[in-house]
Amino acid sequence: MRFITMGSADHPPVLFIHGLSATAESCYGEVGRYLQEEWHVILCELDGHYPGSETFPGIDQTCSQIEAYVQDNCGRNLHGLVGLSLGGTIAVSILSRANILIQKTVLDAPFVVDMGILRGLYTWIFPVGVARIRDGKYVPGFLIDLLMGKGNRSVIEMLYPQIAAETCRITCREIYRYHIDTGIRNTGSSVELWRGSKEPYPEKGAALLKTYLPDMKERVFSGMGHCQFLHEHPEEYARLLGGYMKEGVSQ
Repeated sequence: MRFITMGSADHPPVLFIHGLSATAESCYGEVGRYLQEEWHVILCELDGHYPGSETFPGIDQTCSQIEAYVQDNCGRNLHGLVGLSLGGTIAVSILSRANILIQKTVLDAPFVVDMGILRGLYTWIFPVGVARIRDGKYVPGFLIDLLMGKGNRSVIEMLYPQIAAETCRITCREIYRYHIDTGIRNTGSSVELWRGSKEPYPEKGAALLKTYLPDMKERVFSGMGHCQFLHEHPEEYARLLGGYMKEGVSQ
């Protein structure tokens, strides 16, 4: 795992975790550059998602690596934690483990609902789809619409081309059978969940998370599919995120 930093280390730290088959730069690079004047931006690069890295080791080990970085470099404290898709699932686990202190968390379309009998199908479909996109082969539009939201090309334009099929398989197996740890009830972090209105599983995940976090707020972007608002409107995303991070902070 690697970390990219932007902005002064004297600013409050906000750590970002990108999504499956994407990169730290394609997900949060532009947002980070908008925020770096006021925040110490930390972009986490997950294993399996950059050249020369190991295969993705699983969510638990990834959480341990992130926690170790925060403990060594941020005094065990984050002002903000932001996770997208797979990154949102990892963020949920970090909140549940409670090994670091986090003031504010944004969970952007996390996958936290066990897909049941559909697990095998989706675990097969996603790596095959990513490989076809990577290799420039045709992917049926209805399949992209099903997975990402109608008319949403974010998964194609944010793709890490060198991602290995094994990283995709390991990650899909974990997120499609994910169960929320009850330890999340005890988090001291303020939590918001962001999602597009055309994201069925994150919508179900939001309802499930509210049973553990009744004070969690939800922000829904009308007409947007998976990752779409972030990808198409990074400046507005950064503005909203910066506003949320400042809420309740004395100037």
